[in-house]
Amino acid sequence: MVDVSSAPAPAQPYPSTLTTRADHEWDSDPRLVWSRYCGFVDLSMQDFLDIQEELLLEQIDLVHSSRLGRHLLRGNNPRTVDEFRAMVPLTKYGDYLPFLGPDKDGALAEVPVVWAHTTGAQAGFKWIPYTRRGLERLLDNMMGCFILAAASDRGDVQVWPGDTILYNAPERPYLSGLVTFGMRERFGFRGVLEPEESERMEFKERIRKGFTEALGRRVDVIISMTSVLVKVGEGFAEESRKTRPSRKALKPRALLQMGKAYMMSKLLRRQIMPRDLWPAKAIIGWGIDTPFFRDRVHEYWGKPPFEIYACTEGGIMGMQTWKKNGLVFNPYSDFLEFIPMDESLRSREDDRYKPRTVLLNEVEAGKSYEVVITNFYGMAFIRYRVGHFVQFLPNNGSGPGAQLKQFTFLGRADDRIDLAGFTRLDEKTIWEALNASGLRFEEWTVRKEFETGVPVLHIYLELREQRPPEAVQALVDQKLKEVDPFYADLQGMLGIHPLRVTLLSPGAFDRFYDARRQAGEELGRLRPPHMNSTDEDIADLLKAGG
Repeated sequence: MVDVSSAPAPAQPYPSTLTTRADHEWDSDPRLVWSRYCGFVDLSMQDFLDIQEELLLEQIDLVHSSRLGRHLLRGNNPRTVDEFRAMVPLTKYGDYLPFLGPDKDGALAEVPVVWAHTTGAQAGFKWIPYTRRGLERLLDNMMGCFILAAASDRGDVQVWPGDTILYNAPERPYLSGLVTFGMRERFGFRGVLEPEESERMEFKERIRKGFTEALGRRVDVIISMTSVLVKVGEGFAEESRKTRPSRKALKPRALLQMGKAYMMSKLLRRQIMPRDLWPAKAIIGWGIDTPFFRDRVHEYWGKPPFEIYACTEGGIMGMQTWKKNGLVFNPYSDFLEFIPMDESLRSREDDRYKPRTVLLNEVEAGKSYEVVITNFYGMAFIRYRVGHFVQFLPNNGSGPGAQLKQFTFLGRADDRIDLAGFTRLDEKTIWEALNASGLRFEEWTVRKEFETGVPVLHIYLELREQRPPEAVQALVDQKLKEVDPFYADLQGMLGIHPLRVTLLSPGAFDRFYDARRQAGEELGRLRPPHMNSTDEDIADLLKAGG
């Protein structure tokens, strides 16, 4: 990632050029609704590839004469998929720097209706333009997520225009913030908090206010970071005791809802849970931790979290089916290529090496790949290395998405930690080990450090319980060996014991957050990343956790 700007542009008004889907589309025939937004999950592989090819060739015609297109295509105008892959080099964000930004519309094939951004390196931003059709496709894909997340079978449409959504999402111009506005404008969904009100709030306040306002109201779909859902669920009994129903504190409908939930919990001999108050049609979770929190979210909220695969540069590219198992790619989002893991790693060690790519029909079950995308609809990115690794799952032989090769998201390519060339640990592996340990923890971050020239894996961990540091380190070390045999080889073959654990005092990550917010930091800098925190992040975290 490359630093583009140290501060975001002002929030832009939501474009008025969107085509609105009318309510009668749902009323007339739910089968048409399903086919429009969810029919892709039953495509054959050949149909998937045909759609990809048609949209790619249309994209080449759109962009090849633009200034950015000439730069990326090297003056070529390929006429087939094979020519495109042979003639056009892979790209990274640095290749787009002279052309992208809210003041650089003239370099693009189509003038964007809105610019999104995402956090880049050095606390800067990467700017991503969205054309009108690109934005409409993004929102249509989100609609597909809503329908599939609430469905129990093929053709089951339970989500309707006018439904109420509880969003826990960042503000504009983050892509998720733009989506909250767009789903209202395009489909008529209402927010528990209206988007204009929500984005004026600080992120933690937005979450608190959203759940408070939801009391006494019907909530149809909940979209949130999965870790937030777990935290709310874990603390719900305590919070409900603090805000025991009273005529002064709550509105009448909220009192009634709390009373029903209280009676239900007594009948079932357990504490009140969020599912007692908000029996939503669907729970949509985001975050790499979603698979590990699935069971706990299901317990607290009554449904497992529905997973989405998305990024700002590519939009919503994949999602689960109604079976809520592996994810499948959507052919209408971006043209997809995949770099095999060994090729990707070799190219990162030697930037002169040109890795090969494969298409979806050529990937192998059980193997991992780096994702490469080419945007459609006149948007900017061509053969762009997103920096994500995915792993394809064994073919289940039947059911939705069977031909499209289900996958799981592994993490960012630049978040992997190499230890002595034996193992490259990713975020998902650390999550798996920590969850297998049985430790009750609040948050964590990990990075590679050096002790007298020897690399070590250092985890900074905030627990919710008292444990001796030595016991915690031994437990996590054992679980890492169980989930990653290459990590185990460091000890078994080389006699290296790389793990170090520093336990932080309760509230350390919250104090880090508050200090960064008071310093005026942007949302992406308010918490240290799970992988490869900087020296500044660790210094501030130790200060907060001392």
